Amino acid sequence: MSRPRQSRAAGSGSVPFLVLDENRLAWTAVESIGQGEDSATPTPESALIYGPSGCGKSHLCDLLVRVHEDSAKIVPSSEFVAQVTRNYKAANTFDPVSEYSPLKLLILEDVQHLCRHQSAQRVFATLMDELRRTETTVVCTSNQPPAELKGLIPRLANRFRGGLCVAVRIPGPASRVKLLSHFCSHLQIGIPLPVLRLFANELSVSPRELLGLLLRFDDLATQRKTMPDARLARAFLKQEIAPTAVEVDDIAKAVARQWGVRLADMRSQARDHAVSVPRQCAMFLTRELTGDHYSRIGDYFGGRSHSTVLHACNRIRQQLEDDAGLRQQLKRAKQMLRNV
Repeated sequence: MSRPRQSRAAGSGSVPFLVLDENRLAWTAVESIGQGEDSATPTPESALIYGPSGCGKSHLCDLLVRVHEDSAKIVPSSEFVAQVTRNYKAANTFDPVSEYSPLKLLILEDVQHLCRHQSAQRVFATLMDELRRTETTVVCTSNQPPAELKGLIPRLANRFRGGLCVAVRIPGPASRVKLLSHFCSHLQIGIPLPVLRLFANELSVSPRELLGLLLRFDDLATQRKTMPDARLARAFLKQEIAPTAVEVDDIAKAVARQWGVRLADMRSQARDHAVSVPRQCAMFLTRELTGDHYSRIGDYFGGRSHSTVLHACNRIRQQLEDDAGLRQQLKRAKQMLRNV
């Protein structure tokens, strides 16, 4: 049985960052930036941390912000693009240099989203040059290295290549065992080491996915009032590795039932909160369970754009870290899908 544990409402953010072989270089870079003038190593003018989703890039950025406190800011690329777009359309007063030059640290997350917006790229390249003069450090994150970011203008690509580029990678089996043990220790989850090794050997996934798997397995053992042993783990893994195939329509119907809304309203243009939340949850589950392209998911939900679906998925993913009630509702929706 799982032993009593502290609240997990804070999600992975409540677990200290674990330095592994796969993220050690990025951690060293962040540590150097965090120490600033106190570091024996010169602080880089810019840094790009790249790697797959869920491998700790955002966690590293959060650590930097805590060090610099009020002199640091995290800006999602989608927000930066929106600021630039509004400025061009309405000729408003958004001036990125005056906005960000007072900072000691500017973090732009997910720069791959700039690739379809050349005007925003040009503005950001100019901003990087100006911030260099004010000694503001610029840190960016991306899911790919600069050479693989299609659509990146040469001027901005050169800025990234001229700075520090460090990768975070999917952890290997040995690191996955360390991560799972780390999660269990800090979240007070009692799962035997042989089970953790089984999970680590069977699933080559990101730390975020490992944490989600661990929490689901612990919940399963608690619900069944049984020991979280290897037998239960193998049955659990069988479902995780080869889940029943479902379609977007099945998922939307399950979510509509769970939230008590009409499927037609979820697929309509209605924007009120009672409909938009379950719609976003259905988009998130569809992406998670089917891997469908964002544009295809958007087509089903009233012809919404790729960026709208991406925003919905990111929003729900963030809310799940803090909202135990939302996690429970999504879990019930998944349980309904097992009977599809």
